[in-house]
Amino acid sequence: MSKRQKGRRHRRVNRTPRPVGSTSPSAARPEPRPDSRPEPGPAPGLGRHETRTFDGLRALGDGGASVDELCAAVGYQARTILKHVNGLAGHGLAELRGDRWYATAEGQLTSR
Repeated sequence: MSKRQKGRRHRRVNRTPRPVGSTSPSAARPEPRPDSRPEPGPAPGLGRHETRTFDGLRALGDGGASVDELCAAVGYQARTILKHVNGLAGHGLAELRGDRWYATAEGQLTSR
């Protein structure tokens, strides 16, 4: 073997064989604990960040909220807030009136 060519000599990690046994693939993965499952959001297709934006929109009340107010309340950048409220509008949970976003009645009824 040439000095420039690497062969088996450099592969010394995990050379021990795996144990042979009847382990099923499901036994290798632990079951998730019931308390670690996420709570359902206002709509099944929402992630936790969109849910956080929706909760911030509801917390600001019936007067609605501008994007800047949501940024301050939720802690995301304006671009992220716009993406979230547009997604919420697609689910029927928020609507834009003028330059303010409002949580719709359906969203207020179906939330936690």
